[in-house]
Amino acid sequence: MRCLSLLLLLCFFSLAARPALAQRVATNKIKVKKAGKKTVVTPVKATPSTKPVPTASLPVLTFERTPCFGTCPGYKMDVYADGHVAYDGTRAVPLMGKKELTMPASAVATLLSQAKEAHFEKFEKRYARGTTDLPSTIISIRQPDGSLKTVTVEEGAPENVQNLFAAFGTQLDQVAQLNGAEK
Repeated sequence: MRCLSLLLLLCFFSLAARPALAQRVATNKIKVKKAGKKTVVTPVKATPSTKPVPTASLPVLTFERTPCFGTCPGYKMDVYADGHVAYDGTRAVPLMGKKELTMPASAVATLLSQAKEAHFEKFEKRYARGTTDLPSTIISIRQPDGSLKTVTVEEGAPENVQNLFAAFGTQLDQVAQLNGAEK
């Protein structure tokens, strides 16, 4: 036990000897200043080593269909507020591979509005009944606080959830010219 404690102390002090590395590891630092016979200890907040990513550079929604053991389509679309779409077709779709697509920014706003009206933020995380070999449809929407709310549907979703997923599928399949890839 003493050896383990000693080893942990040595690791801590070796990290403290390298300020750049220690700053990335530690969330709070302590500033020590000697004033005559007294030692003054002042906590100092560490600054993050990486800058936060602006939310404008993140997708506002992601739409994904997962493949099954058969010929179910597999693709993912990251949709940005300006209408930029990063598409990746992986299986059983006419548009294979990574592609850059566009759609009107107003169409993106309409999709987000539909999700808000359907109370997407209140949907359950997953709708499934445990059947194997079913494809999933996954929608993730960036919330006002910057977090991502993800909902996965396999089967058994309520009608309002099914309707929203169908509307998203129809609109986004048209953007990628997949013409009903969910079938």
